[in-house]
Amino acid sequence: MTIKLTVPALAFSALLLVGCGGGGGGSDSSSTDSGRASAVADSSETSATATESTQSETVMIEGCEVDIYQAAMLEQVNAARATARSCGTESFSAAQPLTYNCPIEAAATAHSQDMATNNFFSHIGSDGLRVGARATATEYDWSVVGENIAAGYDEVETVMDAWLESPGHCRNIMDPRFTEFAVTRVDAINVDYENYWTQVFATPQ
Repeated sequence: MTIKLTVPALAFSALLLVGCGGGGGGSDSSSTDSGRASAVADSSETSATATESTQSETVMIEGCEVDIYQAAMLEQVNAARATARSCGTESFSAAQPLTYNCPIEAAATAHSQDMATNNFFSHIGSDGLRVGARATATEYDWSVVGENIAAGYDEVETVMDAWLESPGHCRNIMDPRFTEFAVTRVDAINVDYENYWTQVFATPQ
């Protein structure tokens, strides 16, 4: 079941966190607190059958050349998965670490770039498609896929803290069904947020 998210207008100092249940269903929930950034977690989907970050240093992970912030994000995601935790009312055991995947990075990049270019914040792209379609477009043959998005966070640490404090995002990070991962941050100007983050989680067929 996919869930249509409607993001309300934000007050100047409002923080919006919207989470969706994983697997076959779930419901939207939202809360507001002081802050200046936004984040949304998409529910996992199952299959029946501008310029990226300004950081220029790169490293090799799993045969992929990635920016330093992408390597740091993978490290933090795996550190989170290494410890049992509660995501809202749902408890998760420690999960196996994820590996970085180049093809699904293209899905993350496409969505962050779309949000930055077209000045919107949603799991539904400007073409009306969701993460499953974006992953399929990379020719990645997935069995389950999920997505976290955020906007306006400057650092890996701060966006990860926000995601882990939000039940929907936390569930995607801890979901034991996922085995692979990618992330892209696109910086932007003259739009609502100065950057747009997309994490994609997936498992191949």
